Amino acid sequence: MINMAKVKKLDANIEEEVTLEVNNIEFTAFAFICPYKIELEKSYPVLIGFTILDDLLIREYKDNKKDIERIDTGYEYYLRGLLQRDSVDAGIVINDEDEYFSEYPELIGKNVELKVDRISVEFLKRE
Repeated sequence: MINMAKVKKLDANIEEEVTLEVNNIEFTAFAFICPYKIELEKSYPVLIGFTILDDLLIREYKDNKKDIERIDTGYEYYLRGLLQRDSVDAGIVINDEDEYFSEYPELIGKNVELKVDRISVEFLKRE
């Protein structure tokens, strides 16, 4: 799903690091595709995904809360929300481009909590 993201911060030392705001949710992500120069306080169309470096940690979550919670000061996050076949709605739709969720059919349609190593973002070409 395409989201409109407002750029809140660009890291001076880590070129790919960008802090974005989508639907009043602020998070730090890695921009792995950015076909143009992005500027602070401007909004751009993006696809949001996630990166798992080892194993996906996912479990059913009884609360209906949708949120994104940063773990400490690193890049790891807990994503909480409704699991779909190819995405999780954690207040913003985050895509599962690597088809991790296909291994958890029993959790589709349920509220889950998953731990990701980082959130990734692809800036899309503007029309």
